[in-house]
Amino acid sequence: MKYDPAAAGRYWGIGETAAPSPRPVARHIGIVMHDFSTGGSERIAIRLANRWAAAGRCVTLFVGNPEGPARALLSASVEIACACPAVPRGFLSRMRLGRRLAPTIGASAPDLLFIPGNFHIAVAAALSASLGDQCPPVVCKLSNPLRRPNRSALSQWLYGALLRRQARRIDRFVAMAPSLAMEAQAILDQADLTTIAEPNIDDERPVAQRPLPPGRSRILCAGRLVDQKNFALALRAIAQVDRALDIELLIYGSGPLRGALDRLACRLGIKDRVLFGGHVPDLLPALRAASLFLISSRYEGYPAVAVEALVTGVPVVTTPCSPAMREIIRCDDDGTIVPADPAAIARAIEERLQRNAPVSSSRWLVDRHRAAQVAADYLTLFDEQVASSRD
Repeated sequence: MKYDPAAAGRYWGIGETAAPSPRPVARHIGIVMHDFSTGGSERIAIRLANRWAAAGRCVTLFVGNPEGPARALLSASVEIACACPAVPRGFLSRMRLGRRLAPTIGASAPDLLFIPGNFHIAVAAALSASLGDQCPPVVCKLSNPLRRPNRSALSQWLYGALLRRQARRIDRFVAMAPSLAMEAQAILDQADLTTIAEPNIDDERPVAQRPLPPGRSRILCAGRLVDQKNFALALRAIAQVDRALDIELLIYGSGPLRGALDRLACRLGIKDRVLFGGHVPDLLPALRAASLFLISSRYEGYPAVAVEALVTGVPVVTTPCSPAMREIIRCDDDGTIVPADPAAIARAIEERLQRNAPVSSSRWLVDRHRAAQVAADYLTLFDEQVASSRD
C-alpha cells in the first residue's frame, strides 16, 4: 500500500480505495459545576455551553444541585444531569460531588470534560480518580490567580503542593491572560498552558465612546457581598471623597455581608451616598448610567466586569487585585490601578471624575472578548485534545 499526498489523506491499495477514519472531535462536551450559583465561573460556563450547543455540539452540564438563579441563563438545548442524591455546597462537598457524579458521567461517556474554574479542580481530581481509565480528557480553566496576597508563605506552599497533586489528573489548563498563564506555569510546574480570553462581549455589542453622564456622578460596584470583594474598602474610600463632589456609590450584588456593609456605611456617615441594589441578571443598564466603575477586590482572576465597563465607555478605578489588570487597563484614559488604601482610592476617584476623558481601549477589548470567537477557540482546543488522547 502506498500513500498518495494528492489524495488529501486517503490511502490507496491494489484495486481498492480506503478512506481514513475521520479525525475524532469533541462531539459531546461535559461541563462539571457544583450548582447554578451566580458566580462568574458559572455564568461564563453557561455562556460557553449555550454557544457550543448552538454550534451543533452535544453539551451536558453535570451538577451537584440543579437549582440556582443562573439556571435561567441556560439554553434549552443544553442537557442537565444531576448527582443523585443532590450534593449541596458544604465541607468536603467537592470531593463528594466528584465521586457521586462519576457513575453518571461514565454512563454518558462525554468525549471531553470542561472544568470552569479553580473551585472545581478538587471535583475534577475526585472524578478522575473514581473513573480511572474511563475518564475522558479533562480541560480546566483557571478562573482565579493561584497566588493570593492574604496567604502566608506556608499556606501558599501547601496550597501549591495540593494543587500540583490534583493537577496530575487534568490534561490541559487554560489561563485567561498571558500574565495568569505565567503565574500558573510556575506554581503548577507545567510548561504547556493555553491562553484563551473570556467571552465577555456579545457579538452585537457596540463599542461605546461617551462623556460622563450629566447630573450626580454614580460610582458603580458589582459582585457578591463577600470578603474577597472587599466592599468595606470601597465604603471607606467613598467616605474620604471630597464632599463638594456630588456622588453616590451603587453596589449591585447579594451575599452574607449585606448587613455588615450597611452598618459600616452608617458608621462612616455616608448612608446618603450609598445604595445597595441587590442582585441583577444584567449589569449593562447600570453601566450605561455610571460615571465610574470601582473594583475594591482583594484578588480576582480576570475581572470580566472591568472589560464590560470599559467597552461601555466607563473608566475603571481598581486595586491591583489581578496580574491581568494591566492587560485590561492599557492606558491612563481607561482607568487607574491604585493601592488598596482608602485615601489613594478616594484621590483616584476625584481625579477620574474631574478628568472626564473617554476610554481608549474599547475596540481592542471587544475584538479580544467576542463570545463567538472565544467559544470557537475552545472548540478548536477541545478537538485537538480529544484527537491527541486517541492517538
